[in-house]
Amino acid sequence: MTPIWAPSLFVFLICKFINSSYKIYVLLTMFKITKKNYFGKTVTLPCNVAKSGQAYENQLLVWYRQRVGHELQEVAIKLPNKDPTSPSFKIKGYFSLNFENATKDDEGMYFCLSKDNDKNALLFDNGTFLAVKGDSPLNISVLQTPALQSVPPGEAVNLQCTVLSEIRSAELRVFWIRSAAGSSFPEIIFTHHNSSSSSSSRQCEISSSKHSSVYNFSTNIPNNHHAATYYCAVETCGRIIIGNGTPVNLSKSVYTICVLVVLHKCTVSIKLLDTVELIMKKRYSGDSVYSEVSYFTVDDAYQTR
Repeated sequence: MTPIWAPSLFVFLICKFINSSYKIYVLLTMFKITKKNYFGKTVTLPCNVAKSGQAYENQLLVWYRQRVGHELQEVAIKLPNKDPTSPSFKIKGYFSLNFENATKDDEGMYFCLSKDNDKNALLFDNGTFLAVKGDSPLNISVLQTPALQSVPPGEAVNLQCTVLSEIRSAELRVFWIRSAAGSSFPEIIFTHHNSSSSSSSRQCEISSSKHSSVYNFSTNIPNNHHAATYYCAVETCGRIIIGNGTPVNLSKSVYTICVLVVLHKCTVSIKLLDTVELIMKKRYSGDSVYSEVSYFTVDDAYQTR
């Protein structure tokens, strides 16, 4: 399994901070996907690890951008007790990244980093994938089913992705992404191989008719790590279109339910035996030295003695 953007991110950090003893606490447990068309509009991404007031002035903050197919890039920085600088963006408020007249080149994953001197750590906020639809007439729809799935531990979940596009299926790159709570990064877990296997051989030719392609994906859900949200993503013509996602949850198996029922019955039985013991003590406590066995029903055990 290959994590998205993780290798270049950590290699960059290791090279940049190789002479430092900072621990890296990655708080990126979930990535956000913008669904609106921001082409030509103004977009602002807040830095959630930035502090306010005087504490902000003393912070070291950095914005990173990871575009598909490109290396990690530093796009803005604020040194302690200095104003933030950026060659391409305007910085507003507490290190919020501002896009004016957003274009296709702005599309990518954005991370905000803070150096915490008190904890001797580097902190990331939640990454945001900014999707910018261009003015191209290309029209692609990604439909995922089911909308929600619940399976017992160890069983397989079957997901389906229907792609409606003006591009032939051979020119599409379709892959599945798993985003689990508690996981550092979303992961590409499966790629559908079409006839055009490499990006260099794929063309971007729009036809007059729409093509429908169905992609099925099945995976076992052994534990909570695999209980996540699964996204179907389509890459073509320099664009990535991501489906709405299918949350997959673990349900209690029939075996677990049976065990709980049996344990409940055992608890009831133990309580009944305790009641019987108390009744027998009340009947036969005293100076007499003899034993007697009597048979009774459950109703007898709950009668007032």
